[in-house]
Amino acid sequence: MLTTKEGDNRHPAFRSFISRNTSINSRKMKTILSVFLLSITLQTAAAQSSGKTSHEQAKCGADSGQVAGKYTDHYYARYRQFADEPPVTSKDIVMLGNSLTENGGDWSARLGRKHVINRGIIGDEVMGVYDRLHQILPGKPARLFLLIGVNDVSHDLTADSIAGMIRMTVERIRRESPGTKLYLQSLLPINESFGRYKRMTGKTDTIPAINAKLRALAKEKKITYVDLFPRFIEKGTNILRKELTNDGLHLNEEGYAIWVKRLKRVW
Repeated sequence: MLTTKEGDNRHPAFRSFISRNTSINSRKMKTILSVFLLSITLQTAAAQSSGKTSHEQAKCGADSGQVAGKYTDHYYARYRQFADEPPVTSKDIVMLGNSLTENGGDWSARLGRKHVINRGIIGDEVMGVYDRLHQILPGKPARLFLLIGVNDVSHDLTADSIAGMIRMTVERIRRESPGTKLYLQSLLPINESFGRYKRMTGKTDTIPAINAKLRALAKEKKITYVDLFPRFIEKGTNILRKELTNDGLHLNEEGYAIWVKRLKRVW
């Protein structure tokens, strides 16, 4: 069992996470630590390129457009794209997440509202989102819709560890932009029968386990929980309905229509 102790020189945010998750075994902890160290490397490298510490960069929103680490090429391309776009403002509504969000395209058109910006990145993970919050939070957006975590499931992380990283992300959003209306969305189901994503094999029931923890987190933090999961499953199962996907993970237009309908109800 790994526990924190006085004199521990690990990053404060990581120590905080570990202190709440002392039951995670050493193999899982090594995986989480690797992801966390990568996130710190990315933030530090970006901050150093602008002559600021990572804390100063996050505080003032400085963004050199240079990142380090081992995320995908697409992650870096989107990161630079966001850096080149007009900064987030207090009028904006941010859709933040992975491929499900990015593939939604023009969310302003989908939702019928102005100032909705798409900050999804295909393949992104919880700490990938955490690493780029400094591009969003200084602008104090009006609303932020967060949906992240399914790619972390493919890395064999436990529901506890994934929910713990999402907690870190939620707490940072609340701390750095307390006036932003935050919506925590449930993870969507998957359908393993397509056989497309081998690393998701046997993970169908992990999704609702994570969602139960996200629901509790939202209640604790007094933020809006958007429960998408029940609208996408085959009756009596935890399986994504076949007619809503082409590969067992991503949504087709019928799937996006259901998502949008639900979002409009919580506005």
